Amino acid sequence: MKLIIFDLDGTLLDTLRDLGDSCNAVLQEYGYPIHELAAYKKFVGNGVQKLIERALPEEARSESTISVLLSAFKRQYEQKAVTHTQPYPGIVSLLEQLKSLGYLISVASNKYHEAVIPLMTQYFPDIPFDLILGHRTGRPAKPDPDIVLDTLDALQVAKKDCYYVGDSSVDMDTAKNAGVTAIGVTWGFRDEDELRTHGADHIIHQPEQLLGIL
Repeated sequence: MKLIIFDLDGTLLDTLRDLGDSCNAVLQEYGYPIHELAAYKKFVGNGVQKLIERALPEEARSESTISVLLSAFKRQYEQKAVTHTQPYPGIVSLLEQLKSLGYLISVASNKYHEAVIPLMTQYFPDIPFDLILGHRTGRPAKPDPDIVLDTLDALQVAKKDCYYVGDSSVDMDTAKNAGVTAIGVTWGFRDEDELRTHGADHIIHQPEQLLGIL
């Protein structure tokens, strides 16, 4: 049986504005410069701690400051996470088709796990995902293959039967590190050149194009 593992932010859900608004609110609260929304396309992708680090001025990136702002960000994001976030056009239909065709589908995200579950419940209540994993405390973040290997083990799927779908270099590197097929999407936060440079086996521009690859 074939398995399709999806990244979340920038792949299934357009979360950029809510992430950016939450981070800007925290930066403003603590007296740091805020950023244009477009800047967050480069800040996100490696987990929320790295997001905070990238958003801070270089001279302010101490471990203690990042820790304080990280806690504040989680409080902000809990309030803002579903304000503007939406599935990308065609995503719900794609997921429904994949399940009807008998594919296994899962999520492997660098977003902390406690934030992933409410978003999945909110936006995909009728999609029976086979596994949903966000970043778990004490486990390595993508591009380490840990989360993909855990998924393969839990669902008893061979690497040759797995496709990893994502929008960034982090996702392509994760797929390569795990030894599975890397599929890059161009509707997310990064561009096609980045996906190709990081070894995408396939590039798709619309969700329904995934079916042609499978």
